Amino acid sequence: MMGMKEVIVLHELEQIKAVSNSYRIQVIKAFDGDLATAKTIADKMGEPHAKVNYHIKELLNVGVLELVEEKVRLGIVEKFYKPSAKIFIVDRNILNRDEDCPGDSLDASCMGIFEGVSKEFYKAIENENILNDETFLIKHKDCYLTKEEAGLLHEQVQRYIENFIDQRNENGYGETRRYSISTLAFPK
Repeated sequence: MMGMKEVIVLHELEQIKAVSNSYRIQVIKAFDGDLATAKTIADKMGEPHAKVNYHIKELLNVGVLELVEEKVRLGIVEKFYKPSAKIFIVDRNILNRDEDCPGDSLDASCMGIFEGVSKEFYKAIENENILNDETFLIKHKDCYLTKEEAGLLHEQVQRYIENFIDQRNENGYGETRRYSISTLAFPK
């Protein structure tokens, strides 16, 4: 049996609809990260088996639950399910998809960059379990700056990153791995 993924990003509208039902969220939580049958979950929740089974099938159809094993006991097939991941994240970009938008304004360009970075981030946490990687860096800080200070900070950060990468390229360190480095600062 393959281990459960740490994170799955829900990109499809059908997946998001399926988990937006509060009863289905209760069903997912009732698994508590373990294998279980629909009957086991129904008993745990104190709900009718048929009702729980229906919602399990809906979650199975969109990939939120997985059918892991089938056992025959006393002529009855028991199906064992488990959640596909420990954490489910909704890709917020799905709500902003507008294929007709030409993206020629500065705002659209900035949003395009941000969406690209967030898409790469979602892909990385979903496929590579980077949350437990010691090289995964994320930092957030709110502060008060003048417009000039914000501009100066941006310049210094950009210069530092460029110098670091230039030095690194000159020195030619050993085995490398591709990293996405993003800076983001905006007035609130």
